[in-house]
Amino acid sequence: MKIKIPEKLASRIGEDRSYIKKISRGIRRPSLKTARKIIEAMEGVISLEDLRPDIVSMVQELSSQTESAGLTPSRVPPASEE
Repeated sequence: MKIKIPEKLASRIGEDRSYIKKISRGIRRPSLKTARKIIEAMEGVISLEDLRPDIVSMVQELSSQTESAGLTPSRVPPASEE
């Protein structure tokens, strides 16, 4: 999948231009950390699903399995301030 990411974005997010080109061409997939930097720098024009559809699909599947099993996220009480 090709995604339009301006090469000049690379220096703004601290990544190499060639790496951003490879992500744009669908040759490489960014880490979650890099994907987040791209999404924030592009102000939401690109989504996580655009950059890492595999992760979005996996999260949706796990969420569905959790709901069908009747499980809910555990609730952690806030840390006490001392």
